[in-house]
Amino acid sequence: MKLGIDIGGTHTDGILIDKQDILKTSKITTNHNNLTGTILTSCQNLIADIDSKRIDSIVLSTTLATNLISEENYPKIGLILIPGPGLNPTYYSYSPYTKIISGSIDHRGREVEKLNLQEIETIVSELIKEGVKQIGICGKFSNRNPKQELQVKDLIKEKYPQVEISLGHRLSGSLNYSRRVATTYLNSIIQGHYKEFVREIKAGLDELGLKEEIYILKADGGTMPLSESTKVPIESVNSGPAASIMGILSLSKLTGTTVGLDIGGTTTDISIFIEGVPLFNPDGIEINNYRTLIRGLFNQSIPCGGDSLVQIVDNDIKIGPVRKGPAACLGGPAPTPTDALVLLELSEIGDKRLAKESLEPLAQELNLPLRETAELILDRFCQKINSKVEEILKQLNSQPVYTINELLSSTQIEPDNLVIIGGPAEALAEKLSSKLKLDYHLPKDSQVANAIGAALAQITQKCTLYADTSQGYYYIPELEIRGKVDTNFSLDQAKERVKGELGKNANTKVPIEIINAQSFNLVRGFSTIGQVIEVTAQIKPGLKERLNWEGFDEN
Repeated sequence: MKLGIDIGGTHTDGILIDKQDILKTSKITTNHNNLTGTILTSCQNLIADIDSKRIDSIVLSTTLATNLISEENYPKIGLILIPGPGLNPTYYSYSPYTKIISGSIDHRGREVEKLNLQEIETIVSELIKEGVKQIGICGKFSNRNPKQELQVKDLIKEKYPQVEISLGHRLSGSLNYSRRVATTYLNSIIQGHYKEFVREIKAGLDELGLKEEIYILKADGGTMPLSESTKVPIESVNSGPAASIMGILSLSKLTGTTVGLDIGGTTTDISIFIEGVPLFNPDGIEINNYRTLIRGLFNQSIPCGGDSLVQIVDNDIKIGPVRKGPAACLGGPAPTPTDALVLLELSEIGDKRLAKESLEPLAQELNLPLRETAELILDRFCQKINSKVEEILKQLNSQPVYTINELLSSTQIEPDNLVIIGGPAEALAEKLSSKLKLDYHLPKDSQVANAIGAALAQITQKCTLYADTSQGYYYIPELEIRGKVDTNFSLDQAKERVKGELGKNANTKVPIEIINAQSFNLVRGFSTIGQVIEVTAQIKPGLKERLNWEGFDEN
């Protein structure tokens, strides 16, 4: 059995799957002050009357990392940078506690300038006096040689073992120093809270008798062991939208170009699929205006959901971006699109009388009948989503576009159909289809699609092998593996080496593919003295299996 939990902004959904069939579902309100308790309650609901020993997989999709970053209530983060020559480090001073130190590694991983150990001791002492408890260390070309990052870490840990440290080279093997610094900074922001979250989750699930390995869903739509994720918690950012995309894949037969809509209580997530394959950000996603090296499935969110505040501004209806609480029909404090659905009898949740009372002041202010006001709210809701979809398509058609399989060349993205999931999906499907002028698919169990996507997602991982045969070494930064090679080490050998190491680390039989491989000769005088080789391998995102297709609706 597979257990999947998706912690959304409004609700936490749970699913228990046996082979290809859904056994149980759960939907409860998310308590953002106690995410651990929310997860454990959802698990309890799912495993009641079930032998917990039958559960062989547990996958969580959580908003924790995203929330910690978006709230911008950051702890004091020390950022120690080793940029070397040629860069203006002020561009990367994301933290007010940023320190630039001497030292330098070149593009081939050679140490050009040694660290000044006394300088580091002084800087770290100053940071500790300032109340810093988390420090990120990031050197340019540390993905070619992490020596200096590790030296700084060892110096800090020797005197201040309590300090949490993030290392830039551990987060990605790809080049791009500015993205690596931003990724290191964000990883440091969430690391302390995330480790506590993992500790509490493990203890809680242990008490419930759930002893299997726990996995976390990543931004790329794949999973990684929860215990491993404490080193790179930034990988778990955007796991909610990733769960949405994997849920659509698991429940839908996608053909042509598909727009995916996941309508939640707080936001609507928008994704794009080409012939059943989701679009992808291979260089890294943007998180709260920080460009990172975290690869992720393409998604854009709009602050417009079923529980978004509806108000009158300049004699017109405005929806969002604020959410004041649940819909009025469920005892919430203000009118929402959900209340419009209830008033029009498109949804049966909550108390219709409360929905009516919340919408009456809006109707009076607009001088419109109540039902016409409700219709107008839903029209504005759908129009807001349609405008965002049009904006996304315009953006995509003006830049290179990737799926998880390939770079799309000469492809004009024009949607053929629409897939809608989320709580209000069924109630809004016809109206959204009409507004976007697209036929729609409404998968069965769409209300818990994100939890299904989490439960069925397979493990993914990416790593890069860099070899310099003239210096006699290879290095895989993501796995912290360094070894010796001779001058005859070839590109083909590098491919086999990185695939073998990745397979051992991931402990999976899922096929591993090479997504980048290049080499060039090193020449001194008129003689070739070796090669520089770089090979990137990945276990790409995918599903362990799909659910039975029974109940799939197409309109």
